[in-house]
Amino acid sequence: MRSDEAIDPEFLAIAAPRAALTLPFDASAPEPARRNRRELFGPVSGRMAAHVQTERRDDLAFFTPDNARPGYILYLHGGGWALCDTVTHAAVMTDLAATSGLTVAGADYPLAPEHPYPQALDMLAETAARLAAENPGAPLVLAGDSAGANLALGLAARLRDAGSVRVDALVLFYGCYRRLFDTESHRLYGGGEFGLTTEGMRVYWDLYLASHSAPAYGDLTKLDVNGLPPCFIGAAALDCLRDDSTWLADRLSAAGIPNAHQSVPAVPHGFLHYTGLYPPAFGLLDAAGQWLRDRDRQP
Repeated sequence: MRSDEAIDPEFLAIAAPRAALTLPFDASAPEPARRNRRELFGPVSGRMAAHVQTERRDDLAFFTPDNARPGYILYLHGGGWALCDTVTHAAVMTDLAATSGLTVAGADYPLAPEHPYPQALDMLAETAARLAAENPGAPLVLAGDSAGANLALGLAARLRDAGSVRVDALVLFYGCYRRLFDTESHRLYGGGEFGLTTEGMRVYWDLYLASHSAPAYGDLTKLDVNGLPPCFIGAAALDCLRDDSTWLADRLSAAGIPNAHQSVPAVPHGFLHYTGLYPPAFGLLDAAGQWLRDRDRQP
C-alpha cells in the first residue's frame, strides 16, 4: 500500500472503535445487524445539532435549520438497500440541513431483502410528490449516500420520465450506480482493508435487485442523463465505489449538465457518519450546502 493510500490516522482513531463492534449482515436474519447500526451511530450527533430542530411526521424525519428557507431536501440513507435508517444517518442530515439552509426530510424506505426493487422507489416517488405538493414552487432536492445515492439518482430519472415532479438538484455522496465490479477502485480498495468490500457490494446488489437483471432505475449503467438536474457529487478516495462517482461526473459533463465533483483524500466509504467528529466529513457537507445556496443565487 502506498503512503498516499493510507487512511488518515485521525479518522481511524475515531472510527475504529465502532468498526470493531459492527455486526456482519445476515440476509436470513437482518434485524440484529440493523439494531447494531442504530446503537453504534444513533448517538453520533451532527456538528450543527444545536441549530437544527428535529421532528417525525408519518414516515419522515424532518431536520429544520434555524432561519430555514423554503424547500426540502429528500434524503435517502445508505446501507446497501438493506441496513440503516434515519436514526443512523441523523448526523449527516442535521449538518446538511444547517449548511444548506433547507429542511431535510429523511425517508425510512422499505429495505431489502424483504422489499426488493422497485418497492423503495415506489414509496419514494410518492414521498417526493407529497413534499412537492406541500411547498409548491419551492426547491426540491434529492440527496443520498451510497445505496441512497443510487436511489436518489434513479428516482430523479424516474420522475423526469414520468413528468410528474420537478427535481431542482441532486446531492450524491459515494454512490453505487453500476452493477460492475471490475473498476480500478474495486481492484484497489475492495479487498477489505478499507471497509466496504467488492464481495459485500455483490451481495447487496443481489439482494436489492433480486430477479431483475437490469432495471431501468436500479442498475444505472445505461442511464440517460439528459434532462437530469444539476448535481453535487462527493466521493471518498479510498472507496471501492470511487470510480462510480467519476463515471457519473464524466457522463453529466459530457451532456452539459452542471455538476461539482469533490473527492476527500485518505478516507474510506462511509466516513460521513462522523461529520460531527471529523472535520473533513463536515467539510464535504459544508461544500454541498454552499453549492445549493449558490445555485439559489443564480438567475
